Amino acid sequence: MDKKENNPKLTSSAIFQKSGKNDKDINFHAKSSKSVIKGVNKGLEDIDEKELNNAFSKTYPDYGKCVCSQKTQGLMKSYAYNSYKGLVKKNNEDRVVVVSQIQKPQKTLHRTWPKMSYFGIFDGHGGENCSEYLKNNFLDYLVENKNFPHDIKTSIIETFDKLEEEFCEKNNQKPKDQIDNSGSCALVTIMTESKIYIGNIGDSRAIMSLNNGTKVKQLSIDHKPNNVKEYERITKNGGKVYVDEDIKEDENGKIDDSKLNFITDKNHFNKYKSQKEVIYRHYPSHLAVMRSIGDIKVKKTEYGGLKGNIISTPEVYVYDYSPSYDFMVMGCDGIYDDLSNEEIIGAAWHVFKNKAKEKNYDLNLLTEDSCDMIIKYALDVMTSDNLSCIVIGMEGVQKFISLRKLKEKK
Repeated sequence: MDKKENNPKLTSSAIFQKSGKNDKDINFHAKSSKSVIKGVNKGLEDIDEKELNNAFSKTYPDYGKCVCSQKTQGLMKSYAYNSYKGLVKKNNEDRVVVVSQIQKPQKTLHRTWPKMSYFGIFDGHGGENCSEYLKNNFLDYLVENKNFPHDIKTSIIETFDKLEEEFCEKNNQKPKDQIDNSGSCALVTIMTESKIYIGNIGDSRAIMSLNNGTKVKQLSIDHKPNNVKEYERITKNGGKVYVDEDIKEDENGKIDDSKLNFITDKNHFNKYKSQKEVIYRHYPSHLAVMRSIGDIKVKKTEYGGLKGNIISTPEVYVYDYSPSYDFMVMGCDGIYDDLSNEEIIGAAWHVFKNKAKEKNYDLNLLTEDSCDMIIKYALDVMTSDNLSCIVIGMEGVQKFISLRKLKEKK
């Protein structure tokens, strides 16, 4: 999630002006994909196949090839991921990590070590230093934690506490004019052979497809200003929330506070359930996210920050394994801001359903293409943010592909 920026209006002409490409070359459709993927909760047969097939033949910016798995590991039957700077941003401040098998450190030989996989998306803002720091250190600190792996939930919480303390302490040692004010959201998943642990700080999100796509479950809660729990916490501690109405900064990078439309009643958010409809920001940080690692200047009172407003405390969710789990999608807010959970799951299912034979029923390659399809849909709706996505195949989709293979080869 980015800090407040004055981005150009999102039209394909404006976005591709520098590249010399025009609307016709790029061939994006203007309508929302809401009209494309219909009723995924009613079953796969309700997905508009014609429109989804068109996505395979469109021309898109070069966002690179997805990285995919080569073999299964415990609950994880396949994975694929990609990360791209997006249509407007100059740099990609996101970082993605996948470790299919967490190795046992030498100094923890006395501990029982189950099969575990690790997935992480670190959505940076204000620079890439914080997200890079998290990418490089989270897993090392996690496996060194005294509670790991027998108490993974506590280990995740204590690891993020340590990372926040260390990153901010290193900053405090710098002269004030050299303070690094970068920050990052964090979404991590640890899969064992029987449980899924999800740790979330900020507005990235994890979702799950169940029962061959007939059910979509959100696995984490976004820490956005329109989250009533977050709103109540920050207003209790002296912060405010306002509606982002594209108020420009002055020549000194300041915003006229008198022009801000502050929200004074939490019931206001009942009118707008989605951040898509209205963008809210925290005051005085102007961030559109309520929890993060880093962002020292908006947290520390000595730099003008408000204590207890932007916090680094993760929420950790624990799910028991179920054979009904098809696949999981982890994404930064750039993926979810303009696509619903159902649209994302529906796009992935379109690949699993329609490209199985073409990919020789290879779950790894199909997972790669499903991740690719999700990135394309985010580009289709002109999202302005960095785009990072991980798709994790599980038992449900593995069985679906196996049955499809048997059926089509009869």
